[in-house]
Amino acid sequence: MRISDRLLKQYLKHVYWICGGPCGGKSTMAELISAKWGMELYSSDAHTFEYKQLANPQDHPAILRYFVDWEWYFLGENNDRNQWLVSAAEESVEFIILELLQMGNGKPVVVDTDIAPEFLRAIADDERIVYLYAEEELIRRDYFDRDHLRGMLDLFPTLSDPGRARRETLDGIVDITRQSLQQARQHQVKYYIREAHTTKEEILAQIETHFRLS
Repeated sequence: MRISDRLLKQYLKHVYWICGGPCGGKSTMAELISAKWGMELYSSDAHTFEYKQLANPQDHPAILRYFVDWEWYFLGENNDRNQWLVSAAEESVEFIILELLQMGNGKPVVVDTDIAPEFLRAIADDERIVYLYAEEELIRRDYFDRDHLRGMLDLFPTLSDPGRARRETLDGIVDITRQSLQQARQHQVKYYIREAHTTKEEILAQIETHFRLS
């Protein structure tokens, strides 16, 4: 049985969505809003193992796809890593929705994730959705300087071409971010682009205004 978008919007009307690309500040803003406004915090990155446990090969081939090794992941011929990552994220959406429904609506929830705006606009009001991005220069500067990715830098020296692996990884992340930003513009969702001079306080104030929290 498929739940209609109209019903999902009703059951998830207490949810605030923060989506977008890397280095835009999704996790930071979700944590700040959760703490300041007494909301539950749901980060899809923290539940990826659960999604894999619930997945089945027919409906979630990307989530369950066999991982060859790091040499292939970064440098493999005809590597489709970026599309694999996008597909896995798309397959995760139903698990995110399911877990949010199971949480109930007793308390507002702020969600840190990345869901396509075309889908999200069908199940949430515009004032509950915001997308955060970083300008390209910041992505290239800061992408690996995050706690959960610092181990990736240790992998590069073990590869046959560390420089190419790093360069192509950043190129791929920038390309995915551009595509996501284009979708945000196309579907007219609210978005902010972090620049070098942007402060956390400025972004937080803008999101709070958009979410009608202040």
